[in-house]
Amino acid sequence: MTDQTPPSETHADTTAATDRVETTVSEENREAPIAVLQIEPDARSAELFETFAERITDRVHVRSVKRLADGVDAVETGIEVGGERVAVDCVVTEQRLPDGHGVDLTERLREVDPALPVVFHSTCPGEECEAAAFGAGADAYFEKGSDRGRYDAILDRIRALADAQRRQEGGTGTAATPRTAGSTGETLRSEE
Repeated sequence: MTDQTPPSETHADTTAATDRVETTVSEENREAPIAVLQIEPDARSAELFETFAERITDRVHVRSVKRLADGVDAVETGIEVGGERVAVDCVVTEQRLPDGHGVDLTERLREVDPALPVVFHSTCPGEECEAAAFGAGADAYFEKGSDRGRYDAILDRIRALADAQRRQEGGTGTAATPRTAGSTGETLRSEE
């Protein structure tokens, strides 16, 4: 598992930032559902992540699409969770997509919503792939593997990012409407 922090941050800063987020987010925010859009071309990988999320936490709801274009559309229009169309709180993407790359997706998402958290869960190993992802604005990067600890770490990171975003926006739960271009908020750019 790659547990990578962007080059400008240290591990101590990462841990301190996560601790600050956890202590300042209200109990209501900690329990609010999180709508996650996964862009994953491999059906087995998509199902595996969805299954782990469902078993590990009731709070994270994952919907998957296979293509970059479908991911951008879903962020703009929202995804269905519990019979309701809601805004995407976090995107999880593979680097290798049938119609582009995760880096391309991240750059396009930054145009739609600069504050939307983006987490890579990828088969693309190596520092170059990680650097490209962080350079495009990714918030975390994990190499794929099937161990539960990896999924725990990804889900912990998703929760921390969503809670930090809600704290910045002053919100208390999953938005009932899709995000609009130009949404503001600070993105926590570390991984722990």
